[in-house]
Amino acid sequence: MKGFQSTNWNKEPERMAIFGREILGNAVVDRTGAVMGSLVDLSFDLNTGLISELFVEVDASLDASALPFEHTGTTVKIPGTAVARIAENIHLNV
Repeated sequence: MKGFQSTNWNKEPERMAIFGREILGNAVVDRTGAVMGSLVDLSFDLNTGLISELFVEVDASLDASALPFEHTGTTVKIPGTAVARIAENIHLNV
């Protein structure tokens, strides 16, 4: 069929390279879209290049101790596995 392009639905999603400093300060939102806070630091797995942890300064209206993550003061440590996607905001799957 002319103009038809087949799509491989089983293909792994494409990954895009980012620099950590490009996303520092971005809002971090939960799966409902509610803002949790802003990204203040992150760490990477040096073997895979994937994000291993996010450090998020929790919004003043939230209690960091009420969240299901390790915290120090108002900063929570979120595992990289909780990241659904990174766009204008950092979207979590929790």
